[in-house]
Amino acid sequence: MLHPRHVIATLALAASSVLIAGCASGATPHSTPDPLASSDTAGSVEAEVEAAWLDDGSAIGILTYGSSTCLPTVGDSGYADGVLTVELVDSDDVACTRDFVPRGVYVPLPEEVDPTADLDVVVTGSSSGQAEVAGDADLGGKGGGLVEGAPSAGWAGDDVVLLLTWGSSTCPPLIGGAVATSPTEVTVTIEPLPAEQPCTADFGPRVSVVAVEGLGDDDGGERIEAVLDGDPFDALRIPIAGSR
Repeated sequence: MLHPRHVIATLALAASSVLIAGCASGATPHSTPDPLASSDTAGSVEAEVEAAWLDDGSAIGILTYGSSTCLPTVGDSGYADGVLTVELVDSDDVACTRDFVPRGVYVPLPEEVDPTADLDVVVTGSSSGQAEVAGDADLGGKGGGLVEGAPSAGWAGDDVVLLLTWGSSTCPPLIGGAVATSPTEVTVTIEPLPAEQPCTADFGPRVSVVAVEGLGDDDGGERIEAVLDGDPFDALRIPIAGSR
């Protein structure tokens, strides 16, 4: 079974940025991958998945692996007795690249989900697996959420953060790296987008997978903040929800 930290370290994808809508991603492989018909990759793939609180507990991000150009979308979902079931659906009639990267999927939560309590997540569909998200007493939650457009972040593993930003689906933030600059601070570098990159006029959630370097094994239970360094955030500080 692959752990997110091991796969990310192996593939050197600390700079990967993953969309929730559209077929584009900041996670660009070193060589041009071969196209693969989506029908060739159809069917559920059982793998370890991770999840993280986002948007003040009004949403979660789900971490899966697969083609960077065939991102899953959320199908049917349901919640009962502390268990959230989420179906992931692959895109139809899309040429998929053969790369294998971590991808983040944005999942809004029903109002009855309490982010201060533990949440079990069961993923079905094109990817399948289970994850548990520990409750976070600092989250406002119960469907409240942050002001639309505000970035947020949550832990999806010991050294993996899911970063939620809002904007064009074809122009997510280009993550240049993330390094612990103190025991309670992680600086996430945002690189300028290529001048020739076209951006669509849509506005929605984009979930980036960020691998963090330099954190110790024990954070002492203290809240760790992410400092988003680069346009348009200008050293913006945001708390990283959940626990490592």
